[in-house]
Amino acid sequence: MQKILINSGEDIGELYKAKFVLTDDNVNKIYGPLLPKNKFVIKAGEDSKTLFSVEKIADAMLKFGVKRGDKVVAFGGGMIGDILGFTASVYMRGIEWSFIPTTLLAMADSSVGGKTGVNVGLIKNAVGSFSMPDTFIETKYLNTLPKREFESGMGEIVKMSLLDQDLYNFMHGTFNEVEAIKKCVKLKSDIVQKDMTDKGARKVLNMGHTVGHAIEMITGLSHGKSVLIGLRLETLMLRDLLEHNFFYELQSYIAKYVGNAPINFDAQAVTVIASSDKKNGDGISIMYPRAIGDVREVVLSQKEFLYLLKGAM
Repeated sequence: MQKILINSGEDIGELYKAKFVLTDDNVNKIYGPLLPKNKFVIKAGEDSKTLFSVEKIADAMLKFGVKRGDKVVAFGGGMIGDILGFTASVYMRGIEWSFIPTTLLAMADSSVGGKTGVNVGLIKNAVGSFSMPDTFIETKYLNTLPKREFESGMGEIVKMSLLDQDLYNFMHGTFNEVEAIKKCVKLKSDIVQKDMTDKGARKVLNMGHTVGHAIEMITGLSHGKSVLIGLRLETLMLRDLLEHNFFYELQSYIAKYVGNAPINFDAQAVTVIASSDKKNGDGISIMYPRAIGDVREVVLSQKEFLYLLKGAM
C-alpha cells in the first residue's frame, strides 16, 4: 500500500533526508531557498518529459553520489513526479523515491498510484513504469499556484467526481480544496489497490484521456483542461449510449469548467495520436460514464473514431 500523508508537516524533513531532489525552474524560483543544495533543476513543461532528460537526471544523480540504497525526491507538479519516478525506477535497477507535489493536479491525482513515464514524439507517457513513491501532500504549496495550474487540477477532480456519488455531490456544494484532495486520494487509492497495473478496474480513471491526451499534445493546453475537453468530446461522440437526461447534466457540469466555446481541433491528428495510445489493444479505447459511478468501455476502429469525432466537433 502506498504511503500518503496529507498536511503532516514532514515534507521539509523528507527533502533534507534525500540524496537528490529534482524540481523545475518555475518551482525553483519560488521555493529554491527552501530546497537543499543537492537539487537538480530542469525546465518546466512537457517538453522536458523526454528520454534525453532522463539521461541528464541519471547523470546528475551519479554526480551527487546516489547509490542503490538511497532515496530521491520529486518536488513539483506531475511532470516532475513522472520523470523522476521513471528515472528512479530504472536507475541502478530501481531505487526508492518520494513525491512532494506542489500543484493541485499532482496532489489530487498524479502523486497517487505509481504511474511514471516520459513522452516520445506526440505520444504522452509512451515509455514508463509503475513505481510507487512515498507521497507527502502539503496544501500550503497551493498558495503560490498559478490560475492555469489550479484550473488544470480542477479538471482531474471533476473527472474523479464522476466515479463517486459522494464526491459528485460535494462538487455541487461549497468547494474546499483540502477536502477535495482527501476525497480524491482516498477514491484513487481504493481503485489502484484493485488494479495496480491498469488492466482492469483502474481503467475507469482514463475517462477523457483518449481524446484529452491528443488535445494536450497538439495544443499545449493544460492536462486537466484537456481531459475535460476530451471528456466533453468523448461523451458527445457516444451520446447514443448515455441516458438523455444524464448526457445533458454532464455537458452542463463540464461547461462550468471549460465553457461552451466551439471546439475546433484537427480530427485526423487527434485520431492518429489516439490510435497510438498505450491503453489500446486492437482498437481505440474510450472509457465513458453511463451514470455516476458506472463507467463503461467502448472500443472503436480508427474509421469509427474519426467519424464520431468529426460529428462531435
